Amino acid sequence: MLNRKFVKFKISVIIKTFYYNKQKERKYHEKKIIFYFVVIFNDFVPKGWKILKDENGSNFIAKGDLNKDKFEDVAIIIEKNDKKNIKKNDNFGPNELNLNPRILLILFKEKDGTYSLVAKNDKGFIKSEGSEDNPALMDTLSDICIKKNVLKITFNYFMSAGSWNTSSDTYIFRFQNNVFELIGYESDSYMRNSGDEEKISINFSTNKVKSTTGGNMFEGTKDKPKDKWRNIKFEKKYILDEMNESTMDEILDTIYYIE
Repeated sequence: MLNRKFVKFKISVIIKTFYYNKQKERKYHEKKIIFYFVVIFNDFVPKGWKILKDENGSNFIAKGDLNKDKFEDVAIIIEKNDKKNIKKNDNFGPNELNLNPRILLILFKEKDGTYSLVAKNDKGFIKSEGSEDNPALMDTLSDICIKKNVLKITFNYFMSAGSWNTSSDTYIFRFQNNVFELIGYESDSYMRNSGDEEKISINFSTNKVKSTTGGNMFEGTKDKPKDKWRNIKFEKKYILDEMNESTMDEILDTIYYIE
């Protein structure tokens, strides 16, 4: 008669082996799909440029339906690959600064399975990894994703020296009027030394702005956030293709000037 414990052990090994092989097979197919996408999208990458990878080695490629045709569209961030743009840094921050420019590409998937370029930002909205003006500023690009037919791009601001302030800023774009319009902005900032926190939320569709002050991330007794709502009429629409690194300063100047 077979030992019950031995039978259970053998079944357990078989099940674990099955799931291991399934996971291995799934990862293999995922890699094939990613490779397939990269090969296709390389047609839109100029010579001397590359698809940008994050710190984990994953491509900055977001997939999802952006124009509500039920096809999977794509947003890609590419970076110039020029060694001349790697500069020595004698100030605070890393020893070298990568000043290679970055470009955001938006591709719509067509019915025949091909892709077409429908939007591009090469105005510096996606900042380079390094900054000569502020070498202690870490790479700001954090995430790009497509959810519920909108494109979200998130930047994190963190300085290794010179400032306690850090923030996470998310820009939300929707394809409407045949362009990608900025419809939302969310910012959450706090001081790393005191924990004091401020938030701002802008809805460009309704022209409503919510400012939250008085919060504290560290001490519950000091955490007394207060919301303030305002209606602000923006003079123009902000289009993804036209945005640059100073666009947000322009928007915030409008908000605080009216205030």
